Amino acid sequence: MPGLPETNLWSEALRLLVSDARSYWQGENTRDFDAENYHLEAAFDDVCRCGPMIRHCCGFLDLEPDWISEGFIRWCEQTG
Repeated sequence: MPGLPETNLWSEALRLLVSDARSYWQGENTRDFDAENYHLEAAFDDVCRCGPMIRHCCGFLDLEPDWISEGFIRWCEQTG
């Protein structure tokens, strides 16, 4: 069953935020355009510090941003 359009939108925004953070950690660009490094770094900092961007996305999805942040940090530690 498909979700509400706004739920799909916020889910995709959260996915892209975490994807950008992961790309920064791995030192790669994954989008078609040449993303400025500071955009990826800003995503990484926001996810790791449970900043306003991840809190905003999670607020619309009824998710705990701390849980996502902690999981991302664990993933970073495991992938070195």
